[in-house]
Amino acid sequence: YDPTLSRNGSTSCASCHDQARAFAEDRKTSVGFEGKTVARNSMSLVNLRYYRRGRFFWDERAETLESQVLMPVTDPIEMGHSLEALVTQLERDPIYPPLFSKAFGTDEINQQRIARALAQFIRSIVSFRSRYDVGRAAVDSVRKPFPNFTDEENLGKEQFFGRARCAQCHLPDD
Repeated sequence: YDPTLSRNGSTSCASCHDQARAFAEDRKTSVGFEGKTVARNSMSLVNLRYYRRGRFFWDERAETLESQVLMPVTDPIEMGHSLEALVTQLERDPIYPPLFSKAFGTDEINQQRIARALAQFIRSIVSFRSRYDVGRAAVDSVRKPFPNFTDEENLGKEQFFGRARCAQCHLPDD
């Protein structure tokens, strides 16, 4: 939620990962810190701790969540910051050294610790009592109709797990 993670202090991760939209966004493509259009839109951050494939972004270029979290920060369109400048900035900020001390045992701030802190925050974002969660708990297989879904929603879910084969990449479950 801190816009100082962007080069000009205008854009936070939450600028695109909107909590009200399952930490995703409703735009076709994201908008970066200088108002330029990004090539893709921001994926949801919900339940990434359970993502079996373990690779992130639409093209799966990030091998770990720790590497993923720094890529938007340093992307020249998304947030435009350099990691070296960010480390220096956070070291000088009176808020961050005590937070790093509480989290890591010392107030040292470095790229690895920034990545670990952001990745751990994302791992803490899990769905709880969403309509999907409630529907899934009511049946013994994700492929069965959820009693709390409309016919149209169940048809969409059926396509997602069936013929459309979306679930092969998007959090397979059964």
